[in-house]
Amino acid sequence: MNTPESFSRGVGSKRNMAVTGVMLVIFLFAIDATIVATSMPTIVAQLGGLELYSWVFSIYMLTSALATPIFGKLADLFSRRKLMLIGIGIFLLGTILCGAAQSMEAMILFRAVQGVGGGAIYSLSFIVVGILYAPEMRAKMQGIISSIWGVASILGPLAGGIIVEAWNWRWIFFVNLPLIAIASTLIIVGLKEEQRQTRTPKLDLWGATTLLAGLLLLFYALAQSAHEHHPLNAQTLVMIGLGLLILAAFVVIERRAEEPIMPVDLFHIGLFRSSAAVATLCSMGVFGAISYLPLYLQGVLGTAASQAGLVLVFLSLGWTAGSLLAGRWINRNGYRVVAAAGMALLVLGYGIFVAPHVSAGIIAVIVSAVAIGVGMGLANLTTLVAAQTGSPSNRIGVATSTIMLFRTFGGAFAVSLMGTVLLNRMQQGLNQIQSTNTTVPADMWHKLANPQNLLEPSTRAQIPAELLPQLIATLGDAIWYAFGAAFILMLFGLMISFFIPPYTPATTPKPARK
Repeated sequence: MNTPESFSRGVGSKRNMAVTGVMLVIFLFAIDATIVATSMPTIVAQLGGLELYSWVFSIYMLTSALATPIFGKLADLFSRRKLMLIGIGIFLLGTILCGAAQSMEAMILFRAVQGVGGGAIYSLSFIVVGILYAPEMRAKMQGIISSIWGVASILGPLAGGIIVEAWNWRWIFFVNLPLIAIASTLIIVGLKEEQRQTRTPKLDLWGATTLLAGLLLLFYALAQSAHEHHPLNAQTLVMIGLGLLILAAFVVIERRAEEPIMPVDLFHIGLFRSSAAVATLCSMGVFGAISYLPLYLQGVLGTAASQAGLVLVFLSLGWTAGSLLAGRWINRNGYRVVAAAGMALLVLGYGIFVAPHVSAGIIAVIVSAVAIGVGMGLANLTTLVAAQTGSPSNRIGVATSTIMLFRTFGGAFAVSLMGTVLLNRMQQGLNQIQSTNTTVPADMWHKLANPQNLLEPSTRAQIPAELLPQLIATLGDAIWYAFGAAFILMLFGLMISFFIPPYTPATTPKPARK
C-alpha cells in the first residue's frame, strides 16, 4: 500500500483524539463563515460602516483562499503538526482582535487575519486526515469531515442570533476560544509525526508571490462585481486580464522551480486533472444556487427571508448527506460513477429551473436545492479523495490545497458570471418597460437595476401597482437566463466526469514520489 507516512497510523485513542481535534477546527472555520451573518446588523449599528458590510464576509473567504495553496505546499515540506498549530494560532489571534474591534475598518482587517488562519486549518485538516488513513478508509473519514459543513451552516446563523440577543455581539468571536483550546490540546496530544528525512528545502518565493498577486486580482475583481451588483465591466475585465497574465507568469516560474508551490506535472496525471475540473464545476453549481435561490424565492415567489433561509438549510442537509454517501460509495463503485452521479444531480437541480413550461414553485425549489446539495456532496468529496489518492505521496498537501483553490475560484466565478447574465437581462427588460412607463422617476429606474432593491418594502411601496407584476416577471426572466448559464456549465461538468478513471481508492495507481 503506497501511502504517505509522516504521521503514525496507530489505530488507538491518540489517532481518534487527533481526528476529533481536526473536526473541531473544521467546525470552527465553517461556522465562522456563517455565524457572523445574523450578527452583522447589530455590529453595523454599533461600529457603523454600512457601506463596508459585505466585505466582512468576503475578506474572510478571500484571505482563506489565498492561504490555502501556501499552507498546502508548506505541509509537504515541514511538520504538519506545527503548521496546524501555527494556523490555529493565527486564527485565534484574528478571533480575539475581531471581538475587540472598535470600527468597521478594523473589523475587516482582523477578519482578514482570521481568514489566513482559517485557510491554513481548513487545508491542513483535510491533508492530515488524508495521511492518517489508508485509501480504503480515507473516503469514509473525509465524508464525515465534509459533513461538518452542513451542520455548521445550520448552527451558525442560529447560534449567532442567540448570542446577540442573550449577550453581546463580541461573544460570537469569543465563544470560539474554549473550542480552540480543546482542539489544540487534542492535536498536540494525539497527532504524532514520524521522523522525516531532514533537508533544507528551497522555498519558491517567486512562485508564491506571483500566485498570491494573480489570485488577489482575480478574487478581488470577482468579489467587487458581486458586491456592487454590476456586470463584468471594463475595469473588472482589466483586473481579471492582469490577474490571468500574472498567473501565466506563475506557470512559467513553476516549471523551473525546485520546489514549486503548485507543481505543473500534477496536471499530467489524468485522475488529478479531471478531478480538478469537476471540483471547479460542481463548486460553481452549489455557490451559484446559494447566491441566487434566495433572490428567486423572495423576489419572484414573494416568500419571506426566513423561508428562503429554510430552503438553503435543505441544500446544506443535502450536501451533508451527499458527503456521507460518497464516503461509502467510492470504495464500492469507484470515482467515475459517484462523481457522475453528483454532476447529474446538479444538472437536475438546475434543469428544474430552465425546463420549458415548468413554473418553479416552492416545492420545486426545495427539490432543486436538495438535488444540488446532494450532488455537490457526492462530486466534491469524490474529487478530493481521487486527487489525494492519485498524487505522489510527497505531494498530497499541494494536491489537496490545489483542489480546494479550484473549488473556491469556481464558486467566485459562478457568482460573478450568473450575476452578469442576470443584470444584463434585467437591464434589457427594464429598458423595455421604461419606454412605455413615463410616470416612474429616473432615479427609481436606476435603483431597480439592482434586483436586490426589489426585496426592500420601501422600494416596492414606491412602485405603481400596475407596474410591479411586470418587474417581477422581468426579474424571473433574468434569473432564468442566469440559471440557464449555470445549467450549461453543469452539463459540461457531467461530460467531464465521465473522463475520471473508474478506480476505487484501493485500486488507484500511485505515481512515484517526485
